[in-house]
Amino acid sequence: MRLVDLRNELKEEYKDVVIFMRYGNFYRVFDDDCYIVSGLFGYRIYDNKTGFPISEYNKVKEVLDKNNISYIFYNICESIKELNSYDLVLNYYKNNFYKKDLINILIEYDVINELEKILRLIDKDKLNKLRKKYER
Repeated sequence: MRLVDLRNELKEEYKDVVIFMRYGNFYRVFDDDCYIVSGLFGYRIYDNKTGFPISEYNKVKEVLDKNNISYIFYNICESIKELNSYDLVLNYYKNNFYKKDLINILIEYDVINELEKILRLIDKDKLNKLRKKYER
C-alpha cells in the first residue's frame, strides 16, 4: 500500500486530526492539514502539501500540544485529544490564506488608478443633487 493511500485511510477515520507522514528525513502533511501546519510554523505550501525535517519533530509536537490540536505521526499514534481545536485552527489559518491571496490579487491591479477612472465617469452634478435630496 502506498503511503498516500494509507494517509487517506487514516484521514477518513480521523478527520479532525493532523496526520504527518514520514518521507525520508521529512514529515509531510496534505490538504487541510497544510493550513494548520503552515499557519503555525510558517512552512510554505506547495502542491497542497507542506513539511519539515524530522529534526523539528519535538518543536512541532510541542506547539500542537500547546494549541490543543490532535495529531498522528505515522507509526506513532499519539495525543488524540477529547477536546480538539483542529476545526477552529483550520478555519483561522484558511481565512488568513484567503486574505493573503485576495491582497495579492488586488496588488496586481492598480486599484487607486481604477477608482480615479470611475470617479471621472460619475456626473458630479447628479451626485450633488442626489446628496442634497437625502440631506433634507
